[in-house]
Amino acid sequence: MSPDIDADSLAAFLAPQRRDYGGEYELGDGLWAMFVIPADDANSNALARDLLATAPFPYESGATEDDQHQLYYVTTENRHAAGHWLDDLSRTATGEVRPVALEDLHAIDEVLHSDKPHRAARQLADRHAAGTLPAGLIRRTENVRALLDRLHGREPLFYGALQLLLEHHLIDMLVLHRQLIGEDVALLNEIVKGGLSRDPFLQTRQDATGEIRRHLLAFRIINPMDQLKNATLGNPYAAYLEVAVSGSRVIAPVDGIKTELTAEDFFTPSVPSAATFTKTMRSEVLTRSRHG
Repeated sequence: MSPDIDADSLAAFLAPQRRDYGGEYELGDGLWAMFVIPADDANSNALARDLLATAPFPYESGATEDDQHQLYYVTTENRHAAGHWLDDLSRTATGEVRPVALEDLHAIDEVLHSDKPHRAARQLADRHAAGTLPAGLIRRTENVRALLDRLHGREPLFYGALQLLLEHHLIDMLVLHRQLIGEDVALLNEIVKGGLSRDPFLQTRQDATGEIRRHLLAFRIINPMDQLKNATLGNPYAAYLEVAVSGSRVIAPVDGIKTELTAEDFFTPSVPSAATFTKTMRSEVLTRSRHG
């Protein structure tokens, strides 16, 4: 973000550019317009140059034939990276959940399709532990469903990978709850209730399955009463944190005691005697609302 412009002004500049151009408008011969700005608008042209100077891809610029507009464009080779950069910049300016970084998309794809999914899962888990990845990173519907589909291949290494992702809260549990179907739960129940295998490799799958089920139970995604999908669940995160709303007040556990809080207290670290509560809330709620 340019240091000389506030977020609202930046958002106002980016919105029409992203809508009308943003790497989606082809100028011809594999050239795609990022920004198109009137030539006499010195401030907007200066802003475009400042923004693109920090972009992780090369760009070119030039005037239209009638010299009425200045074009800022990229080649087809850099179009995807440019579109992702502009999307991230726009969402940051408006306070929306940021898109998943390109390198993280590659790692997610490795978990979904590699024959060594545990390695990619470990990389993501380590980055989350280091504070460089937000919770709920895997939130695309098709990716969450693909994770659940791969469970049915019964690969021990994949079960360990999914366990890691859940332990580090890297899967959006709202999406997981929507995508989970009866066959998925039945598979987990079958594996965990089966006899313990003599094969140590298969034992790791059974152990990982138990941990996966434990996470789903903690979020009330699996109903502890009937061991089936909890179809009446609203928000898995509220169930996990045992948070409820009563009028304008929030009821949440503070040092293990159900406490009524104002909305202001709930979303700030100033709740009295609530160090544990604040840490949990920030990691499970605020992280998801601010990053994505």
